[in-house]
Amino acid sequence: MKYLTHRYPQNTRSLWGDFEDFFNAPSPFMSSSNPLLNWNSDSYRPAIDLYEDESNYFVEAELPAFSKKEIDVEVEKDRLILKGSRKEEGKNGKSEISFHRSVLIPNAVKTEKVAAKYENGLLTVTIPKADAIKPLRIEVQS
Repeated sequence: MKYLTHRYPQNTRSLWGDFEDFFNAPSPFMSSSNPLLNWNSDSYRPAIDLYEDESNYFVEAELPAFSKKEIDVEVEKDRLILKGSRKEEGKNGKSEISFHRSVLIPNAVKTEKVAAKYENGLLTVTIPKADAIKPLRIEVQS
């Protein structure tokens, strides 16, 4: 199994945190009418692990205290989109915790066979790789 990356979203003092902040910051050139471009820096940003084996890519997101009904997983073109929200009661009253993360996925995958499993606070999305294109040998006839 090949480990691709691990993101530490709560640690913004590291180089990775600076990198992620740069790419997740809203741009003044983008329209704010698109909800994918709106970024709330106070929202929950779950840590994500990416890894692969010979036949699948895997995306794991740490989502403690969420239920599977509060989590949405979508594949849109070349992106895997993870989002969700839940209500929580605290000392200051009710609040809502939400997240929105997207991961770029390769083109050579079987998007119709993507599967998601949520267990013990860990969301695991399995993305099957497309079958390798085998060369076709053509016999030359006389």
